[in-house]
Amino acid sequence: MDFTICRFLGHDCHDNLPSLEWRGEMQVAAHAHLLNRWLDEDATASLAPSGRLLVDVRDCGGPLNAGPLVKCGLFPALSPDGPAREPLSCEPTGVHDAILAVRQAILAHPPTRRLKMLSAVLGWAILDVADEAALVTVADAAGDETHAVFSSGSRVIRVSVTSPASPGNDRDPACSFAGHWCEARPALHDDDLALAEARLRAVCAGTILRAPLDLDGYAAFRVDLAGHTLPPDPDLASVRRWWRSTGWSRRYGEEYFEDEFPWPDDPQAQEFVPDDDADPWDPLDLGDPAAGDAADGWMLGMGPRSLSTPVFLAEVEAFSAACRRESAGHAAGELVPYLLNELIDEPLWRVGGPQGRLLVWADADEGGRFWRTADGDLDRYGEARRLLVVGPREALYVVFKDEKNC
Repeated sequence: MDFTICRFLGHDCHDNLPSLEWRGEMQVAAHAHLLNRWLDEDATASLAPSGRLLVDVRDCGGPLNAGPLVKCGLFPALSPDGPAREPLSCEPTGVHDAILAVRQAILAHPPTRRLKMLSAVLGWAILDVADEAALVTVADAAGDETHAVFSSGSRVIRVSVTSPASPGNDRDPACSFAGHWCEARPALHDDDLALAEARLRAVCAGTILRAPLDLDGYAAFRVDLAGHTLPPDPDLASVRRWWRSTGWSRRYGEEYFEDEFPWPDDPQAQEFVPDDDADPWDPLDLGDPAAGDAADGWMLGMGPRSLSTPVFLAEVEAFSAACRRESAGHAAGELVPYLLNELIDEPLWRVGGPQGRLLVWADADEGGRFWRTADGDLDRYGEARRLLVVGPREALYVVFKDEKNC
């Protein structure tokens, strides 16, 4: 399954927006977004962030010189809200040298350990896709700026390090991600902005985990985080109705089932009988908590099973331990706890609140494992397996599928 930027970010895109797939170039943008957030968070009262990364990815073609870069939209606008820079010249350089220039601009001040590591992994992500590089001189730089462009086939990645100032910070950050410049970008209220930011951080963390976990797919974790209209303590029937009304339930069938199993024509239908009457499963049916924790196991075609909060949290810890174990020895292995915190821990705290009020369903086996095998390893080659966590006001939905995602 190949996801475009728009589909992966869950946006309805206009025709004039890029239809680039979520592949290696998006790794670069994901690293840059999370690195910007960590630069802000790790700054101190006396030491402001040294810069801000602005990344754009375009289908350009042609040589790395100023004319084609302007024509395909990498310059002069560096982001939807500014700044704008007119390129004067492009000086060809080695890919390693261009990466070094970017890293030196980011880490102008002594960095924290996680910043140093993530900037290094950003460089590796660029190396994975870049064929050629150039440093761009601009006419109207504001202070010390670095602008590097990297060619990846017909695509060009622009990585700019500019002033930490960030205009337009009341907009959905996903609407300016990697050249994904939504035409309609209404200002968001604080709660909606925080929700959009938390979701994109989780998306980026799941994407970055590809390297230390040695995952095959660029999009092993599909992450959604959204508000809902359920009552504070919903009954099972209410949650089931809400679940079937979401795009999440329908999209799972469209993206992962293909022809492997029949899919209901109407996802909101309360009953579904597949072609084979011997297996009367409903792949959209949320299991009854009264049935126990995944008592009957799970296989393709069954609906997600209910997990009690203690069983679920124990499995989250076991999954995190498996990730740490399998990344041990990798150069980026020490980043894994930070990335898991962005992908799982922070969204769970946000959804459940300080009291951890969670309703959980997952494509779990009889041991409550949903992203691990019976041996305790990451389930790299199984079917796409869902996790749905419903809190008092918001819900988290994650699908993990390594080999088949883009």
